[in-house]
Amino acid sequence: MKTFQQDVVLVKTIWSRYVRRCFLSVNYSQPLSYRQSQIQQFQSLVSPSLWSRRRFTGHWPRIHTTESMLHIVILLSMVILSFAGCGPCQYDLVTGPYGVSDDAITASTTHRDCPIVKARFSSSRSWCPLYSGVGHFLQVEFRSVSMLKAIQTKGREDYSQWVSLYSVNISMDGITWTSLSNSTGDVQVFPGNSDRNTVVTNELEGTVIAKYIRVISVSMHSHGSMRLEVQGCPYSEISSTCHRWGAKLGSTGDVLSILLDTDASNQGLCGLKCYRQPECDSFLLDVKSDQCRLLKGSVNGSQITVDLDGVWYFVKI
Repeated sequence: MKTFQQDVVLVKTIWSRYVRRCFLSVNYSQPLSYRQSQIQQFQSLVSPSLWSRRRFTGHWPRIHTTESMLHIVILLSMVILSFAGCGPCQYDLVTGPYGVSDDAITASTTHRDCPIVKARFSSSRSWCPLYSGVGHFLQVEFRSVSMLKAIQTKGREDYSQWVSLYSVNISMDGITWTSLSNSTGDVQVFPGNSDRNTVVTNELEGTVIAKYIRVISVSMHSHGSMRLEVQGCPYSEISSTCHRWGAKLGSTGDVLSILLDTDASNQGLCGLKCYRQPECDSFLLDVKSDQCRLLKGSVNGSQITVDLDGVWYFVKI
């Protein structure tokens, strides 16, 4: 049986981080239909004694205690989280409404005949490095931390110059960089252009979140000239329901592998860290110590495990 204190913690973690934002994204013109799977999910969050008095007849039982009110707040929070929609994430992040200033676009080197401002898709030319060869890069600092969905490139319009293969590095601070890798763990090499003006789009797999991006030439034709666009959206624009979490009270046999122990000041940040780990499907947040423990559903013999019997944790829904 859940305790009053546990309900308070749950209200804080669910309500304070998500519900106020979700009110803005709910489509109230559509009626709410209570599907059986969602009723079961709500039931797991509400004390059995209160649930047994509730019938979906349009009438609610009279509320006599603060504890009962908290249960209903939890229920309403989960209703909103379950029905709020997930907006699009396919905006141009270099040029356009979410685009950057010219100062936010930099490069390893730049030739005087094709300055950095020509790196935009709207340019009739392109950026090109000072020297021929590979390893040159274009770098963009986005206006805010963003989720990246695709990279688009074009060659140089006035000369037969383009990047035919490239790799991608991302960063949150512009100092520490991480290469995008393929399924084998090697640096992923993306196909680039084969002519001057055809747009080549490479969609990014998994969750790629960054403040900075570098597109690095691996192979080129004549000279490594490039025009660049990156598609995605500012992370602040993503509805919290794009990655939803349900609170679960652990029971006997709930033993999960620990992927990573880190820190997070709230449930939303801990959920984001889990969301960015491909293998993470649940997490445990200690609100007293700000410890965020990322968990994996399957038990791996080489990893440390945690017994969640009687412990609240969050799972993807």
